[in-house]
Order: sequence, then structure tokens, then C-alpha cells
Amino acid sequence: MKYLPLVFAIGCTTSAFDPTEFPESVAVEAVTACPAGQWCIESSPATAAATLLHSVWAVSAEDLFAVGDDGMILRRTGDVWAQMASPATANLRGVWAASSSDAWAGGVGGTILHFDGATWTQVAVPTTADIDGIWGSGPSDVWFCGSGTVLHWNGAAFSTAGFAGVLLSVSGTGPSDVWATGENSNLRHWNGTSWTTSNPISGTGTFFAVLALSPSDVWVTDFMPGKETGHWNGVKWTSLRTGSGIFNGLSALAPGDIWGAGGSRVGHWNGTAWTTEQPFGANVALWSVATPPGHVWIVGSGGLIAHRSL
Repeated sequence: MKYLPLVFAIGCTTSAFDPTEFPESVAVEAVTACPAGQWCIESSPATAAATLLHSVWAVSAEDLFAVGDDGMILRRTGDVWAQMASPATANLRGVWAASSSDAWAGGVGGTILHFDGATWTQVAVPTTADIDGIWGSGPSDVWFCGSGTVLHWNGAAFSTAGFAGVLLSVSGTGPSDVWATGENSNLRHWNGTSWTTSNPISGTGTFFAVLALSPSDVWVTDFMPGKETGHWNGVKWTSLRTGSGIFNGLSALAPGDIWGAGGSRVGHWNGTAWTTEQPFGANVALWSVATPPGHVWIVGSGGLIAHRSL
């Protein structure tokens, strides 16, 4: 059942990304030539053209990292994406960076990698569980979640906590406000001292992504029809429908400007309602979204890297 939104949204297709199937309005060209308000497809390195890219993180509008299957690590500086030397061959599923010279990636079998600005190295960790999500508030407060496990890096060492279910996503606002969730795991919250468990949407214990903007502004995503997202306002949870989007990833420019990606759908929350679109065709699988100021980036199957300048 892992990554269930892919099944619900696009079935069991394994079709690779094919630009010839997309609408004519989608351009295959560099970001500098992409008109504002339009989705454009970036050119992936040839070695990544058939790779499932699972996660993207933006340090800034001009500096991004993306990771995917077979240890693939990509970086965009300026207008070009390039493959980075990776010490791993395991499928990578999460990436997060505190800065251009301090980045983390995680993946299958307890794989955790660290980038120091020059080289990626594999880090010894106290788990062999798959790592799916990474988030941090700074270099000495980095959280990793995966199959039944949450790891915390304090700048010197890792500590672990065990949970039921497959944790897919972690987000927070600081060392004392961290949220983790996933498949059959409900939603877990760390208050700086202990973990508590909640169930934001009735009828399910599975949530695919969590995004915390403040202690009183938290989002989760789900596959329940009419309850595809849940929002915490500091007092209660409210279910909000997207209409057709089941999102694997969330990212925000502001509380009223949130983007989601999952299945073949892209969603946007404008502060009042969700709208969704299918800009890359029905056979693409979208996995992650990042929103540096003025931009939206999405990665997915077949080496897909999509960009929208706002």
C-alpha cells in the first residue's frame, strides 16, 4: 500500500514521461525562456532521463537539489541541471538543505547522505529502515522519517524513536514543533519533550504529506474522497477537498499560497479553496514540489523536472 495516492490518481501505470504527449502550452526549454504563469519542462541530464525523481528542495531560486532512484542526485545552479557524484546506489526518496553547503538525502535501507559543499558522503546511522522524508530547522536540528522510525540529528549524533506504520513525511517550525506522518501511522507531533498522536481526518490513519507553516497552521494530505487535505488552525482540524488531487508533496510560499503535487495533478490553495490541474498529461507521476520565492518546482517519473515562474 505504500504511496497509495499514485494508485488512486493514475492507476498502476509505469509509463515514462513523454513530452510529445503533453499540451502544446508546455514548453521543453530552459527556465530563463519560460513565460511567467506557464509550466515549462526543464532538460534533465541524459543520465536522469528515465529516472524517477522523488524529491526536490530549493535553497534559493537559483540553487536546487533533486534526488531519485539508483542514488541519483541532481543540482541546479544558474540555468542548468547537472548530475552530482553520489556514493550510493540505493533509491533516494528525500532531500533537504540548510544551505548550499549543508544538504541531506535519504533513501532505501537506511541510506543517509550528507553534502558539505564539495562532496556527498554516506553517513552511518542507527537504522536500516527506509528513509522517506527529511526536514530541519537548521544544521543542528534535522529530522528523518521512514519505515517505523524517526531519526533526529542534533549536529553531533543521531537519536531514534520507533513508531508503527510507514512514515513518509516530516515537517515543522522549530525544534519543539515537529510533525511526522505516513501510511497507517496517524499524525505524530513532537513538542520538544514527547510525541503525541492525533488523527486529523476521520476514517483513515494514512496521510501522505505534512506541512507545518506555524504551530497554528498545519496541513496534511489524504486519499479519502472529499477529505483530500486537512488543516489545523491551532484549535481544530478541518477537512478540505481538492476535487481531484491526492498529493504526495506540499510546499508553501505563504499561508494563502500553497502548492501540492501527486499522481498526475498539481494543486494550488489560494487561501479559500483548492484548484487542481493536469499540466503534464495523465501518465506522469508527480512526487515532490518546492517553492522558492517567485517559483514552483515539481519532480516526478521519467526524469521530469517542471518549473513555473510566478
